[in-house]
Amino acid sequence: MSQFIHAAFESVFGCRHSNQSRPFTIRRRTYKVCLDCGRELPYSLATMSPLKVRDREAAVRVAGTAKAGAL
Repeated sequence: MSQFIHAAFESVFGCRHSNQSRPFTIRRRTYKVCLDCGRELPYSLATMSPLKVRDREAAVRVAGTAKAGAL
């Protein structure tokens, strides 16, 4: 049960570890990687900060549209 709560917390608030890599841009996607848990954190080069939850959802929609257009 505690794993379920932890997973729900992570999906809502994201990774809380401070040990993260530098930003990477690969295939038009910019992100940082948590060096503690391995989670990819979307990153904005425009604001030089991690994307907020609502911005992440928009980035996922745009990435999904770009992939669909490439097929």
